[in-house]
Amino acid sequence: MHESHQVQRLIQEARQMAAERKASKVKKVTIVVGELLGFDEMSVRLHWEEFAIGTPLADAELEIRFVPARLRCPKCSALFPKKGSDLSCPTCKIMGSPTDTGREFLIEDMAV
Repeated sequence: MHESHQVQRLIQEARQMAAERKASKVKKVTIVVGELLGFDEMSVRLHWEEFAIGTPLADAELEIRFVPARLRCPKCSALFPKKGSDLSCPTCKIMGSPTDTGREFLIEDMAV
């Protein structure tokens, strides 16, 4: 359910972008969703459709691009992808620290 408020925020941003472009109809919106958010694609789509009703976003194609999480090794500073529940640096074998990559939830592109 935590997707609801975040999707509502994106809808507001997309509506503002459409208004700035003087668009009465949006054809496509591409959003980026970070893996660490734990958002479910179906839930995001359902909330998007619900909040888009009666707006220029209604019936727009929604493309969702998931971004994998990346961690940083505290020893060697290497960036590496999170692999399932394994948070270990592939080189140093110690637990990596989360970075901002994988926490995204934003509009990447909009076609009007």
